[in-house]
Amino acid sequence: MKKVLFMLLFLLLCVNLYSQNFTDQLNAGDDEPTIWEGWGAAVMVRGVGDYTDRVWISKYCTGKDHTQMRINVGDNQLGDDCAVIGITVEEEPGWKGIYYFYNNGKFGIKTSTPKHELDVNGTTITKDLLVTSGNVGIGTDNPQNKLDVNGTIRAKEILVESNWADFVFKQNYKLPTLREVEEYIKEKGTLPNVPSEEEVKANGISVGENNALLLQKIEELTLYVIQQQKEIEELKQQIMK
Repeated sequence: MKKVLFMLLFLLLCVNLYSQNFTDQLNAGDDEPTIWEGWGAAVMVRGVGDYTDRVWISKYCTGKDHTQMRINVGDNQLGDDCAVIGITVEEEPGWKGIYYFYNNGKFGIKTSTPKHELDVNGTTITKDLLVTSGNVGIGTDNPQNKLDVNGTIRAKEILVESNWADFVFKQNYKLPTLREVEEYIKEKGTLPNVPSEEEVKANGISVGENNALLLQKIEELTLYVIQQQKEIEELKQQIMK
């Protein structure tokens, strides 16, 4: 990684030095850096001293919210296993890095402690994929949930954790009469506790909640069938007498 970074550095230095007209000395191996005055004209290469292997190129300024192109390899603030590219100078805590490369293969953007191979402290957009504030959007630039997809999802299996409707079979469950269900349908145009077409169009449905509700209706229908079968058996016995 260091070889790649230093090759990039020297390429940039060649372009920068070729385009500048200066008469100052270039200090190599000296503890004092050579600085060419002028807005954004500083180049700093340190090989000795407290901050070894440190390189600054491009705009060098100590004011608040100014950005430098800076490569730090083995900076004593981060340890010998990290290279930093790009910083923003601030009043507090002083400066913050933008890109952090670690020799364990982890890469952090705006975070000096990446937990994964790519760890981004902020919003990321990859073509139609947006990750922001803990929400992921596919086909949408404004995800409001942990995962918002504007399109079709195809999967072999989806596991949904939800409550279930076995309470219908409890002894204390009050099963509506068929007459009550009929009156509700006439008034509302839907089954009890089932959302209307307008509500589904406006708000969608919860997959887990909807499946539990459908199971509840199936279990209620089963109880109605059992009840009717008992009545049929009673009628048969009366006819047989």
